[in-house]
Parts: sequence; structure tokens; C-alpha cells
Amino acid sequence: MSSRSVRMPSSVSAEFSPIRTLFKASVARRRDLPASTIDLWPLTLIGEDAEYGRCLDWLDQQERERASRFLRQQDRERYVLAHGGLRFILGLYLDLAPARIEFSLTATGKPALAGLRPESAALTFNLSHSHGNAMVAVAQGREVGVDLEMIREDVDALKLAERFFSDREQLHMRSTASESRSQEFFHYWVAKEAVLKAEGVGLASLQSCEIDWSRGSDRDGVPVRLAGGSQQPWVVRTLDCGPGWVGAVAARESDWTINPCNSCTAATD
Repeated sequence: MSSRSVRMPSSVSAEFSPIRTLFKASVARRRDLPASTIDLWPLTLIGEDAEYGRCLDWLDQQERERASRFLRQQDRERYVLAHGGLRFILGLYLDLAPARIEFSLTATGKPALAGLRPESAALTFNLSHSHGNAMVAVAQGREVGVDLEMIREDVDALKLAERFFSDREQLHMRSTASESRSQEFFHYWVAKEAVLKAEGVGLASLQSCEIDWSRGSDRDGVPVRLAGGSQQPWVVRTLDCGPGWVGAVAARESDWTINPCNSCTAATD
């Protein structure tokens, strides 16, 4: 049995920018987003006191209460910066101050925008943050999911695959060389998570979401098999996030491209 991976190569490079460079683009004007494009904002969650204070001021009461429940200061700061950064980014599209943005939950518990004017109601988003980095995906007229993970070698990839992966995926994991299994596991994981976050369902559905890398391409992404048969197929594309990191974006159909936003220029391009 071959030990070579058949996973498709990453097609989009996502370079993390410090959150302070995002806020330097404060000459913000409304950012237009075509329906065929998903904007991707990769951020490093490191900020000075002023940036942290700014983000904290933007959060609503529920977000502040959640932040206060983190026991570790670092985790609390990262949460505040991630969610403040999300609000700032969404403000670029909505032409709203970050503190004025309202959120709600869908029937499945997925965060969504609330209280929007009709011309802005089609905007969707998703946030993922892990170990000090974050990704925000923004789309128009379609649900989107994004996931980001740091590749760790301290995981039992085969044991986790038995619990969360389909039979086909488990077979592929067992055929992967032992030194590459952790990396391969996390490529599967972020792809599955991105799809499930786009659909708005939880981790309990991981096993029913099957990724077959051999069926996709760099250009078109990978179609995803889901138990229950969605009306339109989900497509996932992987991200090159630099050494030790992996990410993925998912949306319906394949008629979309990813635009990695440069935090330094995004507000003025």
C-alpha cells in the first residue's frame, strides 16, 4: 500500500499580518465584495495595550462576559483581539463602526450578522483562531466556513482518525508514512471543520463529512461528501499558512475564488 499522500497541494497562500497593521488601515471606506470572491483575512493576535483597549471597547456585553471567563490572560487577550478584529473587518464592508455591529445565531447556532439594511443582508462571515493566529472569511450571498490549526506532533493521528474520520479517510491515514501523519491529519481536520462551520453544524458530524483529495484540483477545490445529501455540494480549498500551520475555506459550489487581503492596504484598495 502506497505511503504517498494524494492530498492536493495548497492553492492559496495566506500570510499572517499583525493586528496592528489592520488598524493602521483606519482610513477605512466601504469595501465591495463580488459574489464570486471570498475575502480572507489572516491575522496574528498580538497587540499593544491601545489595540487591546480598542477591541475591548467594541465588544458587546455578551462578548465581554465570555472574555472574562478565560482563566489565562493570554487566552483572554487573544479572544478580545480576534473578536475586535472581526468587528473592524466587518465594519469595512458594512460601513459601520465596529461597536455598532450586531450578531445573532442561526437555528443551528452559527454566528450571523443581525439588524442590517437590505443591501447588506447577504454578507456572511466566519472566524477561526488558534494558538495566537486568526482567520476571518467574508463572503456575499453564500455561507462560508474557515478553519485554522497549528500542526502538532503530540496527537495520536490514527486514534483520532478512527473516532472522527470516515472509513475511506482512515484507510488513507493508515497508508500515510508515519512521519507525515500529523500533518495529514490536520489537513483533513481543517477541511472537515471548514465545511461543518459553513453548514453550521457541530463536531458530531465530522465522521459524516468525507474529504477525498483525489477528486479535486488546485483550481476547482475538492467536492465534499456529506451524509444526508445537501442540495448543493460543498467545496473546500486548502490554504498555505506557512510552516507548522494549515487552514481551509469551504463554501457551496465551485464558482468562487479566495482573495487573501493584505491588512496594510485592504481599506484603501
